[in-house]
Amino acid sequence: MAERLTGEARDRVRASALTFVGGLTILLVAFGIYATLAGAERTTVVPSTVVAVSDDGRRVTVELEHRSCEEPAGVAVDERTDEVVLTARVTGPSEDDDCLPVTTRQSVTLTEPVGTRGLRTTRP
Repeated sequence: MAERLTGEARDRVRASALTFVGGLTILLVAFGIYATLAGAERTTVVPSTVVAVSDDGRRVTVELEHRSCEEPAGVAVDERTDEVVLTARVTGPSEDDDCLPVTTRQSVTLTEPVGTRGLRTTRP
């Protein structure tokens, strides 16, 4: 049979639980404020252009237009029966006036050759 806490022992357990929950709440609020004010990196879609398709139609090279303070985060490929849609993404700070415009190239390999399907990129 389980013993029940009484009196002072029960009060100590309640106080410990309340302290733990309070501390955890303060920690999570502080993290949320930090992430908001410190300019947490974000991922964004950037303009891109198809610049090359391999002879076999499976490798596509895309040129991304972004800022120097942003890092390419990859090119998402959506292969459909009638078209292939490429979406270029970058990660970086939400605002930074010291960034210069740059272009970068990235290549992706398709599951099936482009063939007669349309090939396009998305715009932000």
